[in-house]
Amino acid sequence: MSQALKGGSAHRYHPDMNDAPDQHQTSDQEASDHRYDADAGPADPLSRLLQCHPETAFDYLEFRRMMAGPSAAFAAERATDADIERLRACLTAMEDAHDLDDPSIEAAADVDFHLAIYEASHNQVMIRIMRQFIRMMSEDVFYDRTSLYQRRGVRDGFLRQHQAIFHAIAAGNPEAARATADAHVASTTEAVREAQRADARLEVALRRQQGINLVVGKGK
Repeated sequence: MSQALKGGSAHRYHPDMNDAPDQHQTSDQEASDHRYDADAGPADPLSRLLQCHPETAFDYLEFRRMMAGPSAAFAAERATDADIERLRACLTAMEDAHDLDDPSIEAAADVDFHLAIYEASHNQVMIRIMRQFIRMMSEDVFYDRTSLYQRRGVRDGFLRQHQAIFHAIAAGNPEAARATADAHVASTTEAVREAQRADARLEVALRRQQGINLVVGKGK
């Protein structure tokens, strides 16, 4: 069962009445409809380019480190009650998937959670830019998220970090939201780095075994 989620900010963001109608207000349905396909066209060639260069995973994580802290802080300052409920629903989905030991569903809920944070920042430039990267992240352009979630200890750590980010945002604490978001990106970077090291060790072991098999085969 999902863990109990507590926390609610004493203040919620209320758009200025002079703002353009769609500047800070997007319905849940609209957000869902355009979650990954907003401005999809320009992202496709970029996705193909980045997929050809695995080292860009760390460029992406470096860029995400610049965006994660500020977006979480903005969300803590500006999130509406609807934003908080959406974040709560995303976190609940992650907790349920975690309890069911389903890394693929948990990884998908992870993407939804981070998109919800960016949208709760109510910064339209940040939202549009990060939708592109969220879309690529959902397609595993930078790294295999499901595989990452299957690594020992990673899922538990990520869930605790997501819970901490949510509670900081829900409490309206921008400093804590920034700190927990930054810590999460640092943890993700280290997990990706360790996964790449493990993959490299496995590749060396497989090549060594293939060499042994080749020598044995010639000796017969």
